[in-house]
Amino acid sequence: MADVSWVRQYVILQRAALRAQLQYRVNFWTTLMGGVAYQGTQLLFLGVLLGKFGLIAGWGFREVAFVFAMRLASHALYVVPFGSLRLTDLIVRDGEFDRVLLRPVNPFLQLITRQFPLMSIGDALLGFGALIVFGWQAPVEWSVAKVGYLLLAVIGGGLVETGIQTFFCGLSFVAASTFSLRIFADNSITQFSGYPLTMFGRGVFYGFCSVFPMAFIAFLPASLLLGRTEDIPLPVWLIAAAPVAGPVVLALGYAFFIRMLPRYASPGS
Repeated sequence: MADVSWVRQYVILQRAALRAQLQYRVNFWTTLMGGVAYQGTQLLFLGVLLGKFGLIAGWGFREVAFVFAMRLASHALYVVPFGSLRLTDLIVRDGEFDRVLLRPVNPFLQLITRQFPLMSIGDALLGFGALIVFGWQAPVEWSVAKVGYLLLAVIGGGLVETGIQTFFCGLSFVAASTFSLRIFADNSITQFSGYPLTMFGRGVFYGFCSVFPMAFIAFLPASLLLGRTEDIPLPVWLIAAAPVAGPVVLALGYAFFIRMLPRYASPGS
C-alpha cells in the first residue's frame, strides 16, 4: 500500500474494520445505544444541575448547554476516526506492535484503523443532534461567518482531543502503562470541558489553556460565539484563534509519537 495515499489507505482499512464490527448486529445496536446513553447521562446531569442552581459561574442553561453540545460534537470528531488509539497500550504490552512495524503501512495509520469503535456512532448522533438543538436555542445571532467559525471550532476541538491521546500513545512506548493517565485525561475532558472553565479559578484555568489544553475544545470558541469574552482572562484575539489549537496540538502529539517510536522494545526481546 506504499503507493496509495494516506487518505485512501485510511478509508480501505477503516472500512474493513467497520465491516468486521457489523457482523454482529445485536452487538452493533446495543453498543450504539450504550454510546447515546453514556453521553446522555452527562447531558441529563447538566439539566438537573442547572435546574437546581440556575447558573454556573454566571452562565445560564442555554449557554452551558451550547458549550456542552460543542464538547460532545468535538468528542465525536475524535472518537469516530481516531477512537482506536485507546487500544495502543494493549497492543504494545501484548507485543502485537511487532506485526505493526513489519507491515509497509504507517504505524499511526494502523493504530487508528485497528478496530472501529461502534460506540462512537452513538456519540456522534447525540453530539451533533445536541449541537443543532442547543445551537438553535443559544443566545447567538447566527450568520454564515459564525456558522463557519462553529464548524472550524468543532473540528479544532476534535483535533485537540486527538492530539492529547496521540501524546499518550507515544508515551506508551516508554512507560509500562499509560492506562491511568489516559483514563484521567478522558474523564477530565468528559466531565469538565463542557462547563465554564473559569469557575475553577485563574490558576487552574491557565493550566487548561496550556499544560492540558482542554479549554480549546469547546469553552473558548463558545465564549466568542456567545459574546462572553469579557469573562475570560485572555486577549480576545487568542480566544478567537482557538480553532487553530487543534492542528497545533495534533502536530505536537504526532511529533512526540514519532520521536518515541524508536524506543519501543518488544516484550519478546
